[in-house]
Amino acid sequence: MAAAVEKFLIKAKQFYYLVMLFGYRCPKCNGSLSMVAEGKCRCKRCRYECDPTIEFQRCLACGGKPVLRVRRYYCNDCKSEIRSKFLFEGLVFEREYFKAKMAESRQRKKELKERVKKMLAESRSNALPLQTVDFRAVPDLVDALNSLTTGLQADFTIESRDEFDLSRYQSHIYAHIGDFAINLLDIPPLSKDARKDVIWRFIAVIFLAHGGVVDIWQDGLDIMVKKHVDTKRCDIPDEIEGAGGYEESVGRIEA
Repeated sequence: MAAAVEKFLIKAKQFYYLVMLFGYRCPKCNGSLSMVAEGKCRCKRCRYECDPTIEFQRCLACGGKPVLRVRRYYCNDCKSEIRSKFLFEGLVFEREYFKAKMAESRQRKKELKERVKKMLAESRSNALPLQTVDFRAVPDLVDALNSLTTGLQADFTIESRDEFDLSRYQSHIYAHIGDFAINLLDIPPLSKDARKDVIWRFIAVIFLAHGGVVDIWQDGLDIMVKKHVDTKRCDIPDEIEGAGGYEESVGRIEA
């Protein structure tokens, strides 16, 4: 039934246009006209297009010519509204008006984007200088780290700063985590020494958590990690949210 009604409406619309355009000819070449869209007809001979309401219809009160304002026709002389007889259903829109409005909307979005970028740039904190990691500064830290790698080879020894690249491990960890938690041990290693790699991954993820970049917690004997989601910034558009990037925040942390 719905399909039959829709088919009938299409035929009724076509018949309505044929009737309303009957007797009207192309103002350019006197060819026959056919309706191609709401508020637009086209000459079958020269392909000239025009609005039949503006071209052929006149104000009943004063005989003035219609003009389209936004989505209604008005008399150019007495300013009274003119109801088009060439519209079957729907509305016709003033192209220039809506073109200008779309341009204004795009400009407002662009200005908003620039303001938000400027606001985010001004709200960034200065680089955080950190001293060299001293494992002896915290009592029993070495023993605690050794307990995390029970079963792996070799005892833990304190490595020099040159052997441990904190920024590299931070970037590596962040590239392998997402919105769902994973085990820290499931992140691919960067070092051939499995024991060192686990310890360095743990240290890097502690710094990331301290900086608010990731969330970590203990699940039994496992250390779970996932990206931190800042709910306070959920109202910032996606294309603006990417301004700045993670690499800048990582770059501020120095081992």
